[in-house]
Amino acid sequence: MTRTVRPLPDEVVNRIAAGEVVERPASVLKELLENAVDSGASNVDAEASGPFPFTLRVTDDGSGMTREEAEVAIRRHTTSKIVSADDLERIASFGFRGEALPSIASVSRLRLVTRPRGQGAATELVLEGGVVTAVRDAGGPPGTTVTVAELFGNVPARRKFLKSERTELSHLWEVFHGVAIPGEGVAFRFADGRGTFLYEGRESAPDRARRHAGDDAQYLVPVDLSSAFFRVFGFAGLPQLSRAGGSGLWFFVNGRRFRDRGLYAAVREAYRGILPADRLPVAYLFITCSPSEADVNVHPAKTEVRFRYPRDLNELVRHAIGQALGETPAPTGFPAYRWEPRAAPRGGRPGAAPPDMSLTGVVGGPAPPPSAVPLPWEPPGTEGPGERFFSSLVPVGQVMGTYLVCDGADGLVLVDQHAADERIVFSRLKDRYLGGNAPVQRWLHPEAVDLPGVLRDERPAVEAFLSRAGFLFELEGEGGLRLTGGPAALGTFDARRWWEELCEFLRAQETLPKDVFDADRELWRMACHASVRGGDRLSTDRARLLLAELDRAVAAHSCPHGRPAWIRIPRARLESMFRRDG
Repeated sequence: MTRTVRPLPDEVVNRIAAGEVVERPASVLKELLENAVDSGASNVDAEASGPFPFTLRVTDDGSGMTREEAEVAIRRHTTSKIVSADDLERIASFGFRGEALPSIASVSRLRLVTRPRGQGAATELVLEGGVVTAVRDAGGPPGTTVTVAELFGNVPARRKFLKSERTELSHLWEVFHGVAIPGEGVAFRFADGRGTFLYEGRESAPDRARRHAGDDAQYLVPVDLSSAFFRVFGFAGLPQLSRAGGSGLWFFVNGRRFRDRGLYAAVREAYRGILPADRLPVAYLFITCSPSEADVNVHPAKTEVRFRYPRDLNELVRHAIGQALGETPAPTGFPAYRWEPRAAPRGGRPGAAPPDMSLTGVVGGPAPPPSAVPLPWEPPGTEGPGERFFSSLVPVGQVMGTYLVCDGADGLVLVDQHAADERIVFSRLKDRYLGGNAPVQRWLHPEAVDLPGVLRDERPAVEAFLSRAGFLFELEGEGGLRLTGGPAALGTFDARRWWEELCEFLRAQETLPKDVFDADRELWRMACHASVRGGDRLSTDRARLLLAELDRAVAAHSCPHGRPAWIRIPRARLESMFRRDG
């Protein structure tokens, strides 16, 4: 049988385009919202109603279209945003493919009512399965209303691949927020018959992000950093906010939400040692750059962006988040605090002394005033009020030998003593490893350790790591080391146990890692061994000292393994729990 090459009918072409652009109801809503924004609207109203898979209606007060423009807009590859090929290099609008309306119309029943300002009557177009069935005058305010019903009604094979009504509705809400959050200057409203959400036109993008986060906004910290090509601003979440997947990551470039694997990796790297490896943070990152630096036309659904300098952007994001988490103001309702590297206090670490079983200020008893138990040392320099969040807390007790109960300015704060001390020790060890001048102390009882076979050929790497980490050592023959001292931050540290665990870990590897000594991994393990343990009873003096040192630790929100170091229960929440909020 001979097959003849022939052009496809427009109906088939539109169905193919619809397969790229229209995946689900949320795809329709996204295209309609973006068209509304591009029309210059000040108000955009969206609604999902009727039986599944919903009737979608989007109304805007933008420029509107004449009858002639409306009849052109429903054809493929028509647009008001591109005039010449040069415009492709500096796209600042949402859409220009000219495929959205005809693609949507080819798999639904579409009604378009539009009217430009200054024109007496509106124009109504009705399309079914991509075919125009009516063009007539109609009444309506300036702007455009697009109603899409019976989605995939003529393509049952596509409709059966839709998820549940609840899932598709959640995608609608996600698309709405994705367009509305960066849409400064435009008021957005969305209703689904069960709820309504409104962003006011005067709200900034960061303000919208905080409102979208709801109660979790108290755990968002500001991010703002620029490079030669990009500016990144917005919010990064503290470790108290994390997700199993990437649903909490919201990336925007020049007002458009997008996804990018490189940025996901950069964010994950920024949270390394702060969140567990199987968790991802919550973050709202707004990226601004010249339109010529970002290609938004690499994906039919416009969910991906190609950057001219992706490495610069990824590094900028990583440093911006790292800076924010290292210099983080306390959540709303608490004083702010900043981390400043300082020398270790003369009194030593909180974990250096043996546990004191006598805890004053037991839970249920009266909390001592802040001046009742003076700190054994004062940090050099002075700080303004509100800059010492943890130091401002008053420890009033300890529960289960593990959690410090503290009275804060606006609520109750619980501190995991092991996680907090582990973060303190890790910060000091990392500072020393990166070239800081944290003190080193000689040990009264040196430890002689053997280099296992897997490390014999890696002796230079072993010596380099030990030196950078602050260890003092002597070589003993071809296969031995004598550890004579180490970082003072380790206190009473079981060096032999750490070394044996390291050797056991390396023996268990099928192949020796390229970087035998993963610095973060080994510093984490040292900090874990050297820290206050769960079950250790702390005196009020030591509890206050631990809190004071936590103010100086980088990323004090979590231990190096990613577990939260502290949580708070706001006063309002406590009063609500005891029904005292009436």
